[in-house]
Amino acid sequence: METTYREAAALLWGEAGDYVHDAYQRHRHLFPGIPESVPMVIGLTAYGRCIGLTRLDAELLRTPRISIASTLFERGRRAVDDVVVHEMMHLHLAHTGKRTDHRSADWYAEVRRLAPEVLGRELDVRHGGDRRSVRVPNPAYEPGNGEPKTLVRKERVEAAVQHGDVAHFPQAFRPEGHDQGAPIEVYTY
Repeated sequence: METTYREAAALLWGEAGDYVHDAYQRHRHLFPGIPESVPMVIGLTAYGRCIGLTRLDAELLRTPRISIASTLFERGRRAVDDVVVHEMMHLHLAHTGKRTDHRSADWYAEVRRLAPEVLGRELDVRHGGDRRSVRVPNPAYEPGNGEPKTLVRKERVEAAVQHGDVAHFPQAFRPEGHDQGAPIEVYTY
């Protein structure tokens, strides 16, 4: 008898294990072609601050794996849904042969594609749209020294959607006081 990823998660993490797999299934229609199921791990995640992580390294893993921080479940069910969707975005981009990193044009396109369904509204986000090039005087310039008179620098465009928010889609776009739903108890070890 073979155990499914969902059954294993439920045995290890109780309702939280069931919930992450339910969230994956509820949102799978947004990501054509991704696997029907993937291993989903609940526990301490890498880097100390990370609340979700998708491992895609085919040389180390037989299948992609999603990890969710156990501390996320105390925030509520909708917070878990948002992180599962975020990790599914990485999976979908990899599955379609696109760049999975938050700074890529592919990530920004995926945010624009998903915003109406996930947030209920469109987002006008553009890769690099939160910075613009400006010319500033070059302090090293002196007539005849071969240095350019001005330099090009990037400056932040305050009115634009900032990259940090796009990198944390969809949770960064939830309004203040957004109902995160009921917390879920997690079995930890």
